[in-house]
Amino acid sequence: QPVIHNDFIYFLDAKSNVISFSLKSNKIIWKKNISLKNERNHDIGGGIVIYKDSLIINSPYGQIISLGILKGEINWEINVDSSIRSAPTIFDNKLLSLTSSNKLYVLNADDGGLLWQHQGIFNNTTLIDSPKVAVDENIVIVPYSNGEFFALNLNNGKEIWRNSFIDLEVKETTNAFSDIDAFPIIKKDIVVITSAIGKLFAVNKKTGSKLWTSEISSTQTPLVNGNSIFIVNRNEEVICLNILDGGTSWVLPIDDELSDNKKYIWLPPILVNSKLLLVGGNKKLIVIDAYTGAINKIKNIPNLPASSPIIVNNTPYLMLRNGDIVKIE
Repeated sequence: QPVIHNDFIYFLDAKSNVISFSLKSNKIIWKKNISLKNERNHDIGGGIVIYKDSLIINSPYGQIISLGILKGEINWEINVDSSIRSAPTIFDNKLLSLTSSNKLYVLNADDGGLLWQHQGIFNNTTLIDSPKVAVDENIVIVPYSNGEFFALNLNNGKEIWRNSFIDLEVKETTNAFSDIDAFPIIKKDIVVITSAIGKLFAVNKKTGSKLWTSEISSTQTPLVNGNSIFIVNRNEEVICLNILDGGTSWVLPIDDELSDNKKYIWLPPILVNSKLLLVGGNKKLIVIDAYTGAINKIKNIPNLPASSPIIVNNTPYLMLRNGDIVKIE
C-alpha cells in the first residue's frame, strides 16, 4: 500500500524499487532499489511507513531500511532473521516489524537500535501475505501466521495475554490454514481480527476474552468507521457489521461477472463522504452507499489495481499494476 506525504506518493514496486512520485508534476522524483546484490528473483512483499523526515521500509529480503524522504539516501539499515511481507507500524519513536518467521522486532525508529523482540511459533503451511501489528494505549496486538495472537507491553514486550483461533474456535480439519493475514483493528477496547479459517473475531483488548464471532472468511483487512465494520467476504460479497455485537447491518452480493467468475480479487474498501470505494474484480470500481449497501455506480478502470485507493487532499487516487497512478473522478 502506498503512503502519502504532502503531494508525494511513496511506494515499493514489483522490482523492489522505492519510488517517490510527485502528484503535482506527475513525475518520479527519485528511485532507490533495495534488492540485495546479485539478486535476480525479486521477492514478494514489504512495505513503507513515514517517520519524521524519513521513509522506513520493511524489505522482503530480510532488512529494515531507513531512507531520507527528500532524496532517498540511506540513514540506517539492519538485517533481520527472515523476509518481511508487510509494512512496519510506528508508535511514538518505536518501529514494529513482523517477519515471515513470526518474529516481532521493536526498534528505535531514529537509529534502528533494537529495543526488544518477541518470537511466535513458526508456521510451515502459510498463505503468502503477512499481517502487521496494531498498537493502542501501550498495548501491542501481534497476530502470528499460525493463528496465535498476543497482547504485549509496548515498553518491554512483556506478555499481557495470548489467544488463538484454534483455542477460540475448534477447527473441523487439522490441515486447514489458520493464517492471520489481515491487520488487526483496534476500536476503543475492542480488537477485530480475521483469519483464513473462516472466522471474524472481536476480543477484549485488555483481557483477550472473546466478545463475538462471525462466519466470515477473508485475508483482507476490515474497514472500521464508527461502530461499523466493512469487509469483503469470500471474495463474493461486502458485509457491514456492528462492531459492538457482530450483528449484520447489510450484505451486498457482488455479481460474479464483475470479477470474471471470481478470477480476480476485490481489495479492501475505503470510505469517502459516506461512500465505499471498492476496486478489483476485472478492472472495476464500485461505489457503494455505506448506510444501505446499495450500489451507486460501477466504473471501468484502465488496469488491475495494485492496492486500494488512497486519499490525497480529499481526492482519491488509484495505483495500477502497470505502475500508473490515476485520479478517481
